[in-house]
Parts: sequence; structure tokens; C-alpha cells
Amino acid sequence: MKRSEFLKTAGLGAISGTILKKEGNEPSAEKLIKPAKLKPGDTVAFSAPAGILYDRSDFEKMEKVMDEFGLNVQFGEFVRERFGYFSGTDYQRALDLNRFFVDSSVNAIVAVRGGWGCARILPHLDFERIRENPKIVCGFSDVTTLHLALLKKCGLVTFHGPNGSSDWTEFTKMNFKQVLMKGEPTIHKSKSRVTTLTPGEASGSLIGGNLSIFTTSLGTFYQPDTSGAILFLEDISEPVYKIDRMMAHLKTAGLLDHLNGFIFGRCTDCPGPSRPGFSLKQILDHYIKPLGIPAVMGADIGHDPDNFTLPIGLQATLDAGKGEFWLAESAVT
Repeated sequence: MKRSEFLKTAGLGAISGTILKKEGNEPSAEKLIKPAKLKPGDTVAFSAPAGILYDRSDFEKMEKVMDEFGLNVQFGEFVRERFGYFSGTDYQRALDLNRFFVDSSVNAIVAVRGGWGCARILPHLDFERIRENPKIVCGFSDVTTLHLALLKKCGLVTFHGPNGSSDWTEFTKMNFKQVLMKGEPTIHKSKSRVTTLTPGEASGSLIGGNLSIFTTSLGTFYQPDTSGAILFLEDISEPVYKIDRMMAHLKTAGLLDHLNGFIFGRCTDCPGPSRPGFSLKQILDHYIKPLGIPAVMGADIGHDPDNFTLPIGLQATLDAGKGEFWLAESAVT
């Protein structure tokens, strides 16, 4: 029997004691850990912690883009598996991630796509080993769950940025390289039109991700602390009334009460308001303007082709009047 077939039939039980780990009561991290920066010749491992990636050309694109950066590519053992709408069972997807963290030949981990599924693998991640072997983790959408969990349990600075199957525009590649390979705390200035909701300047730790996924963190062990933070959010294919509902949920839960700043990225393919109804700006104004904090909407964060690479947990400064923000320091060592 092939090893991969054995793992499927055995449910990975034979190795779960050493590679996989059930979620327990490990303490939350007290300090931030920056991963090492990427350099030419390093290896980027592509993992599929959530949905299935069908198109072979997507995998070829990942290799091509990484080659442009001078980086090598490794794919997870189960990255092409099929289990319902997941790329492998929860155990298999977690196993790939755990292995990549302890593999000294791997320098960064990038999700091939989002979708749904990251929350299902959290009970099987070995946060202690991950904390001992910090590496770059990059992705967005459903990967928001991983970002928040790794920040809370490991103190690891991870990166809300392109997935492997993203469009990788020149803007996206430039930002990825500046942040992860050059370690430059550059000014994040969007190509898209950014609208100022409330002018002013503020500093705080960057916390956020996909709004729908961020909201599901409430009440979990990986619910973020947003006190003094610059909260950034984005979403896709959500009508305005659902954005309204999720923002109300965050407000009621107290996650908006002590923010220093607010950035809403792109709401890709989000249906416009019905009549009668509200625009997205009106909804954001309703929840954010009373806070009296610098705030913008329309930044290049999200499911559109142009996408920033943002270090979650690090200090940044937002100039809402100019629609720009920048890091206080390098995100990598």
C-alpha cells in the first residue's frame, strides 16, 4: 500500500502523536515573532489548508511567479487531494502545514487558495512547534483564520497577501517582494481610488482580514485583541445588508470600541444597494464615524488583482487624508 493511501485509510492515526496535535490549553503568545526574510534560492512551500484547486495551470503559474523571484517551489503532499470540497481531509491539510514548519529546507508557506476549511484544521496544528520554527505564512480570504490563530497562539507575524492562485499583477509582485524579500517598510499607496471616511493620522498594530471570516473568530480561542489596533477588512460577493449585519456584530462584541484606525479594502463583486437601501460607504460611516478615528475605504486589500502584502500584528501608521499607510519597521528579520 502506498504511504498516501495508508494515511487516508488510517486517518493519520499512526503519526498523529508526533506530527499532528489536538488543540489544548496552550498559553497565548506574549510577544511577536518575526520570520526570516526570503532571499533568492530559498524555497516557498504551497499548502492547501482550505478549498480545492482544480486547474493544473494554477500550479504552473505558481512555479513561474516564484521563479521570477528566484525562489524554489515545493508543493504539499496532499495539495492535489480531493475530499468533498476540501483538498484532503482535515488531518491531511494540517499535516502538510505542520511538516512545512519543521522542514528546515522550507523558508515560507503560501496558501494556494482560500474558500473554506482553515478553521477545521486548527485542532490539529502543533502551535508549540510552529512557535519554535517561525516562517513566513502568506494568503488571504479564509486564510484569515490561520493568521489570527498563529498570532494569538504563537505570536507569529504572518502576512495577509496573495494566494498562490492569485493574479500576481506587477503591483502585487512588487509589494510581495518589498515586504518579504527586501524587508522594506514602504508606504502602502493604493492604485485604486481610496475614499477618506474620517481624516487624521493614527498608529497601531495591523489586525484584520476577510470580514466574514474575521467575524467568525468571535468567541473562539483565536479572537483577536483589537485595542489600539488599525483594523483592516475586506470581503467578496456580500450584499450591503450582510456587511451591515457583520459590522453590527463586531460593534456589539466590542471589537470596534478601542480602535486607533480603520481601513476597509475592496468589496469585490458585492451587490449594490437595493431601493430603498444603503451604500457601502453609508454603512461604514454609520459604524466608524462615531468612533472619531482616522478611517478610509477602497484600499488595495482583498480579492481584486492588486493586493498589498500586510504583516498582521506589526505597528503601522495610517494617514487617512492621503489614503496611505506605512509600517514602522521591517516585517521580517
